[in-house]
Amino acid sequence: MTFQKAMDGPWGPTLFLLLAFLLRATALPPLAIDGVTPDLVLAVVVMAALRQGAWRGAIFGLFGGLLEDVATGRLIGMHALGLMLGGAVAGLLRRRLYPDPWFVPLLGVFLALLVQQIVVAATFALAHFGVHDFPLLAAIEYIYTAPFAYIIRPVFYRPEAPA
Repeated sequence: MTFQKAMDGPWGPTLFLLLAFLLRATALPPLAIDGVTPDLVLAVVVMAALRQGAWRGAIFGLFGGLLEDVATGRLIGMHALGLMLGGAVAGLLRRRLYPDPWFVPLLGVFLALLVQQIVVAATFALAHFGVHDFPLLAAIEYIYTAPFAYIIRPVFYRPEAPA
């Protein structure tokens, strides 16, 4: 099995998703700005969604979000729902804009992060967890996460157009 075939199946992106989660949980907290670390899980979900489409993006987002929910110990499903919807939205770009060489990962990360932050802010408001500074945290997280999408882009990107 070649590397490209592995990335087309579920196991290649899943391994990257687990690695991204482990890095975010262990190595990246010292790099936090206002408590925000780069969301490597979101970057992997977006790149997998751009490669495999909206359904797979939603599945990877659900799995990655559940990992984040279990790790944070707050409401189970908050990040799962946000990343699932964000992965689906990013996957919709696959048919519309793929394979633009530079702005599709930026747009995918922006849209997925926006959807995820809206879900998290709404959940915080409904659960009375206090103020979630949505615009500031989303801006910091986007500035921090977008470069990581470009770093992992060569792993997920394939030059031919999708079927």
